[in-house]
Amino acid sequence: MAVAVAAVAVLVATTGFIPRSTSASASTPLAFSTYAGVANLSGMATVSQLVGGTISFGSDYFDMTSWKGIQADTWLIDKMEALGKPMVWGVPMLPAKRGVSLARGATGGYDLHFRALAKNLVSAGMGNSTLRLGWEFNSPGFPWYAAGQASNFVAYWQHIVTTMRAVRGANFTFEWNPARGGQGAADRQMGNFANYYPGDSYVDIVGLDVYDSAYFSYPGATMQFQNVQALPWGLNWIAAFGVTHHKPVSLPELGMGGGPSAPGSGPITGSGQLSGGDDPVFISDALAWAKANSVASFVYWDYGSSSIENGRNPLTAAALRQALAG
Repeated sequence: MAVAVAAVAVLVATTGFIPRSTSASASTPLAFSTYAGVANLSGMATVSQLVGGTISFGSDYFDMTSWKGIQADTWLIDKMEALGKPMVWGVPMLPAKRGVSLARGATGGYDLHFRALAKNLVSAGMGNSTLRLGWEFNSPGFPWYAAGQASNFVAYWQHIVTTMRAVRGANFTFEWNPARGGQGAADRQMGNFANYYPGDSYVDIVGLDVYDSAYFSYPGATMQFQNVQALPWGLNWIAAFGVTHHKPVSLPELGMGGGPSAPGSGPITGSGQLSGGDDPVFISDALAWAKANSVASFVYWDYGSSSIENGRNPLTAAALRQALAG
């Protein structure tokens, strides 16, 4: 219990949003934010008005095209500083360029870039940011895709955390954050996600990115959410993992899926990605689950097919409004 209380204290002190205890009632409000595009403060404000929820913190991502974008994206930092809220940053572990590797990071070869990032955040008054290092490390599309490299990923993560914590004025929260399972071959290549966990001393919060998407066969909204719960690396797994490691749990990306969808979120088969479309059932079930499982916070992905701005996905917007009002 003392370890759990300590983890909660760290999160409150460093992020400004309060994780819910395991004894919290389902009516306790979730800390809420949205991602509406890079530095899109006006989009965040619009979503906040549409759903009647107060933005508790900001969420954005550093540029992964170069080391400069990762360590010194001062334009983005300056823009988000205007929000006046604690920040949750997606921090790339590697840029999308040739010649970089998790193996070299595991030796400390890239520590200087993360020292520079820490100094830039501290100097901007954001030394209390939450950092989602190498988010969705189980997704093949990212340069830091870690399948088969658990030891390198863990050692590299530990180097980054140690380096950034050592910067004067740093008080960061570090979030370990896979995407939910169900990615077929990518899951098989990863194996046990827990093997990629850097250890309790290097992680403050655990998260899972969740979207209403499936491939080749979408079973309908209700069954889809049940599937997402029960997957080997799904929602129930991350909730249990948080309890085991005495860490608060978040949903740092929650959104609709893309591709063809069936009216009323019914079953559909086809090629590629499928979804429930404008799917209030999925979002309502997800946020009811979050409240019942004492989830600390969630970020609604207001981008692309998941956006609720300009009249898009009105049923989803209504479900968000009802859940936040609850």
